[in-house]
Amino acid sequence: MVTKASLWGLLAGVACMLSSTAWSQDAAMPAGEPAPVDASSGPATGPVEEQMPTAADSGPQSGASSDYASSSSPEQPGMFGDLFGGMSWSFSGYTRIETAIKTTNEENPYNQNGNLFNGKATARCGGVPPTALCTTPDEAVRTGKTANNEFNLQQLRTHLDFSAVLSPQLTARALIRGIYELGAYDDYNPNDVASNADGYLYRKPNYFEYDNYKKGGCQNRLEVCGRNFMVDLPALTLDYQEGPLLIRAGNQQIAWGQALFFRVMDIPNGLDLRRHLFIDYTPEEYADERIASPAIRTSYQITNEWEADSFVQLFQPTIYPNPNTPYNVIASQFTIHDRYNEVDNKLDYGIRLRGSLYNIGMQFVAASRYNPDGVFRWTESGVNRNLPAYLPNLAPNILPGLSQLVPTLIPGGVPATGAILAQTPFEVDPTGVVSASEWFTYAGMARLSAQEGLNAAINDFPATALLLANPVDSDPAAMRELDLFFQLSGGLRGHIEREYRREHNYGVGASYVIEADPGSLLDQLIINVEAMYTPDRTYTPIDLGHNLTQRDEWVTALVMEKYQRFSQSFPATYMVFQWEHRTESDLYGRLLDGMNGTATTTAGGYNGGWDGLVFAFQQPFPNLVYRIDGAVLYDTRGGVLAQLGLRWKPSGPFAAEIYYTYLDGQLSGNANDNVISTIDYADEIGVRLGYQF
Repeated sequence: MVTKASLWGLLAGVACMLSSTAWSQDAAMPAGEPAPVDASSGPATGPVEEQMPTAADSGPQSGASSDYASSSSPEQPGMFGDLFGGMSWSFSGYTRIETAIKTTNEENPYNQNGNLFNGKATARCGGVPPTALCTTPDEAVRTGKTANNEFNLQQLRTHLDFSAVLSPQLTARALIRGIYELGAYDDYNPNDVASNADGYLYRKPNYFEYDNYKKGGCQNRLEVCGRNFMVDLPALTLDYQEGPLLIRAGNQQIAWGQALFFRVMDIPNGLDLRRHLFIDYTPEEYADERIASPAIRTSYQITNEWEADSFVQLFQPTIYPNPNTPYNVIASQFTIHDRYNEVDNKLDYGIRLRGSLYNIGMQFVAASRYNPDGVFRWTESGVNRNLPAYLPNLAPNILPGLSQLVPTLIPGGVPATGAILAQTPFEVDPTGVVSASEWFTYAGMARLSAQEGLNAAINDFPATALLLANPVDSDPAAMRELDLFFQLSGGLRGHIEREYRREHNYGVGASYVIEADPGSLLDQLIINVEAMYTPDRTYTPIDLGHNLTQRDEWVTALVMEKYQRFSQSFPATYMVFQWEHRTESDLYGRLLDGMNGTATTTAGGYNGGWDGLVFAFQQPFPNLVYRIDGAVLYDTRGGVLAQLGLRWKPSGPFAAEIYYTYLDGQLSGNANDNVISTIDYADEIGVRLGYQF
């Protein structure tokens, strides 16, 4: 049996035994002087895209250098070079400490220990549905404690990168990534609130495992993981090249995108958000988040100007941070039933054609995939736990004489109610929602409809009628009914299932390089335009009902990038501006219909689509030891993310980055209208100290 100790012992042993000066930890955004630009080679990849090698290449490469870039080459065979006949081997790697220090007192509101209602007296006023009259007023104080964390992230990371040229036609690569969560956090403890919440992940915080039918496991195929560690293979590939044909087989990332934060064309892979969500060091973009999957990728150079690039891969879903971990984004009052096992053997496939036409770079994309983000809706809890029977304050106002029938606490609760609740989306537990105000508040934060969500939980589950539940037609009536449920239960957890639906994506892109006076701001400015059309895309309905929502969606982006020398004393500055527009959803894929909710009113949505703007720059210092990186993401509905970083990389084995991330989701309007408010608790200073070998 592989244990955590044996895995980390192996990684530490290999790291100590081997040494080399090669290290491929350069950021994804380029630095230094610009290379000559040739629009005939197709759309400029700019700072981000990890390229499939073309037929003209001599071996594996990563067009935009990232953590996963190989260091092998015939000129630098590495310490294993030429040991096996004509084969050339190479090894490199690094070990790094990563820390994110909180700069505010805000805790993650989606976690139990950051719940906005912890320790606060909240007025409740229950009423028998469907009336909006208040018949049972009382006050609730949520029993959870509020954490006091100083860190958002504390991790030790090791990368070991092996590559080999086996023959003129065959090259191979293996990348091992190991991460240990140091985890000195003020963690949630279910014993503090007498919780018996059902599900493997709803006990002590679990940073890496997957809830596989009430037992732990790893969702990624080539991964070994535990509560606070993971070891995986982001790359395990074999390349075959013969003339214009190149085939890569194995576990791999496929990156078709070329935009910071935005992923218009970058559709092949989902994201692994367990480590640092997507707010790690911005220049590296999605290099660490993009999930590798077993695939066959084929590139064929049709002519000097046109290339076809296709893939077939096993479906791998996006992995969200687990409940009660620092970057969790799904309210922990809800239990997720992931239906990944129903599609784990399904295939995604796609093709991209790119080249040039009259000095305009062109690309065309067509793909069929299961959306890795998934969709969510109510599901039966399956938890047989009775309603508590202590109702001294409520009973006289609900049914006369009930207080005499049920005067004290009955062991096991009200008989038969647990069997009924098991057929509904609810489970009795103090870690659930305890007031209508909490229900409405978190529905707005999740971009869901509080009133319609209640009605769907009733209409789609007939057993709720046995608990006297009825649909409502107003927000006040919804609040009365919800408060009554929470008064009778002491708290209800909601159960939702995550499903995956196939969709078809059709994209087109064009790029053009402006030629103007040498040295001017317009000279060598690269303009990229991308558009992706998805007919009948399936979304999470804002009521979490059984009837999923389907809409046609357009996602478009404008990207402008260039190098500009502002001083002869400094290398050129790299700059990029981006604009993305989405017609039906926001950056996270949430329907715009669910926007505008508040603590007392249900979501009203908004029209006109979602718009986001990005500006980023990168400025190396003259000696190239230091580099300043900056990026800003602005949501036009009133949110901003800004990050400023400094990278230090001398010629020796050490490297360091320090960066500050500022988040504000309340610049204007309703905070539940923009994407930044979801994560605006996470202002932090990130520090990374690495040793390369």
